Amino acid sequence: MASFIAESTSTTYSHHIIQNTSKQDFATSGSHNPIENSSVGHIIVADSHGSGINKDYYTKMFNNLNWTEFLRKLPIMGIGWCEKLMEKCNNKENTRGIGTTFTCVKITPEHFEVTWIGDSSAKIYKDGELIWKTKDHDYDNTEDIEKYKLTDNIKIKDAWDIQASSSTVMTSKKAKLIKINSEGTNMTRCLGHKGHFAQLGFETKKITREEGEYKVIVASDGFWQVMSDEDTAFICDKENTAEILATKARQRWEQPWEHDDTMGRITKGVTIPNHNWDDVAVATWSN
Repeated sequence: MASFIAESTSTTYSHHIIQNTSKQDFATSGSHNPIENSSVGHIIVADSHGSGINKDYYTKMFNNLNWTEFLRKLPIMGIGWCEKLMEKCNNKENTRGIGTTFTCVKITPEHFEVTWIGDSSAKIYKDGELIWKTKDHDYDNTEDIEKYKLTDNIKIKDAWDIQASSSTVMTSKKAKLIKINSEGTNMTRCLGHKGHFAQLGFETKKITREEGEYKVIVASDGFWQVMSDEDTAFICDKENTAEILATKARQRWEQPWEHDDTMGRITKGVTIPNHNWDDVAVATWSN
């Protein structure tokens, strides 16, 4: 578990991680120049998966990187930080059976630059309203799936997942397991897996920043999976730092739920076994 908060008169960065048994989430945040311009910086979340002796491959890698320097380097011969991260993360010898999401928001006075691969969602709130969110590379991303179907090496298997539909109701939903060559996961894109799920690359969007009060949040699915639309006011409240948000999510994993199996059966008082609680990683910025 780690926490960092850097504050100035105008902006606040925070990040917080609550690991469970897998201990595979990562988060970081910070201003690139806290003295001269605290509104230039980044927030990052990564959620890795897989097992075996290399299951901490990405958390170790990301913890050892100086992200301020890594993100600030100008592209050389067309190779920027995204390409360098791809190269680091898709090593065929070390990434068999393991992968990771990666979502980064670079913050400037003019815009928010969001770069992501996988399903660690980023959301931008302005004056208390959600104005933008990532289109995640999850099992519901039909555009990615159709692109993969043009090749002969993809197999899709039906599965189930869960998603909170309120603060007390957990709903089962249909999901997919996707296999490309010998590698499989529940996303259409991610880093790792010998590069098989990185063929479509990162997505990057720039969202213009205007006058107003903003809160930007990036979080792993261990956070979003136990949150619902009812939680918007709580999430976008600038007083609620990453630590407060992550702690609330962990409480949700521990609580009893009313379970809706989407097939007409409601079961009250259902608890999620603690070995199935997900890691939670959250990073935020607000002005």
